[in-house]
Amino acid sequence: MLSKNSGVKDMAQPALQGIKVLDFGWALVGSLTGKHLADNGAKVIRVESSTRIDLSRTNRMVKISSGNNPDDKPWYTHLNTSKLGLVLNLKKPQVKSIIKKLIQWADVINENFTPGTLSKLGIDYNFVKTIKPDIIMLSSSAYGQTGPLAYEWGVDGTGLAMSGYLDQTGWPDRTPVGANAPFGDVVLPYINAMAIIAALDYKRRTGKGQYIDTSIVEVCVHSNTPNLLDYQANNHFRKRNGNRIDYASPHGAFPCKGEDRWCTIAVFNENEWQAFCHVIGNPAWTKDPKFTDMKSRKQNEDELENLISQWTSQYTDYEVMYKMQTAGVPAGVVQTMADIVDGDPQLREREFLLPIKNPELGVFGHPTPAYKLTKTKAKVRHAPSMGEHNEYICINILGLSDEEFAELVGQNVFE
Repeated sequence: MLSKNSGVKDMAQPALQGIKVLDFGWALVGSLTGKHLADNGAKVIRVESSTRIDLSRTNRMVKISSGNNPDDKPWYTHLNTSKLGLVLNLKKPQVKSIIKKLIQWADVINENFTPGTLSKLGIDYNFVKTIKPDIIMLSSSAYGQTGPLAYEWGVDGTGLAMSGYLDQTGWPDRTPVGANAPFGDVVLPYINAMAIIAALDYKRRTGKGQYIDTSIVEVCVHSNTPNLLDYQANNHFRKRNGNRIDYASPHGAFPCKGEDRWCTIAVFNENEWQAFCHVIGNPAWTKDPKFTDMKSRKQNEDELENLISQWTSQYTDYEVMYKMQTAGVPAGVVQTMADIVDGDPQLREREFLLPIKNPELGVFGHPTPAYKLTKTKAKVRHAPSMGEHNEYICINILGLSDEEFAELVGQNVFE
């Protein structure tokens, strides 16, 4: 399902052309934050070290990936498109002069180390702004840079648990569950990019930089806002309830023809219920007093879902979806990864997967940004190999001489 127009050249300048970013981001949040900026034209120098390798460089995922090559991991290549790659051992004292030059060069610094890490290395915001007073610096962490938990280490699962999100997901008689994908790690980078763009606009108007502090826990709490309000206003705890919600019935995923195929259906009002009944042929049970209004359907939801499952099992998931959508009933196929890559016409039309040739992995589809800028289209390039641009960055961007670069190489700075 690769983009059909991916070979067409777009001569418009990317939206962030001219913006310079020093990127200490790693794993998911930091890497994706830098990716959003780089794909949209910012010049992003990604700093990493082979002595503490990025987690994304260790996850093999595909057969072609090896155990000892850091450059052939699809997770890494997706998270770091369009960047320049620089390897530095930040613990070596000789690195300080390079870091100072990078700070002077940059408009933005992005990092997502555990709070306190950059302070130990001597390159926290207080130090950075002495070199570049108008710098914009963003720090992402599990809990934020302040508060009693600030210096605790955490990952996406930590954020989901602490946010109350996990308490809302799963079945009432089972343990809490979360999304298989790292929810906070994927959502927070969009917020980070937006915050950086807002800070760049503020700097354009005032000449002043600023420090941005974001938290995985807090972005996950935001996704739980209706339940927070319900508790504050009504002192009501919404507990895990599977696929069901209080104000719709039916509301769930129903089995369809084929192996492990499903379609979701949601009915929010009586007009939708009447349309739903018409689609399934108005069988006798739809006229049963147990299902005549929302309240009665909620009270008899187990029986209702069993009856609906008997009907949906006669059709494919796409047949169910199209029948319901045509009648105005919200419905959607539970797609697999194969559906998305090989057959989704909506994503194909929107050129979701862009074919990019990676030197290690060959050509495969990279997801393009989930937002579309009509006048300044994103331009995605393959991710850099480990230290690919060391010499280019030091000599062509930072202005070091060949001799100075060779001396640093001899001091094992680039490791």
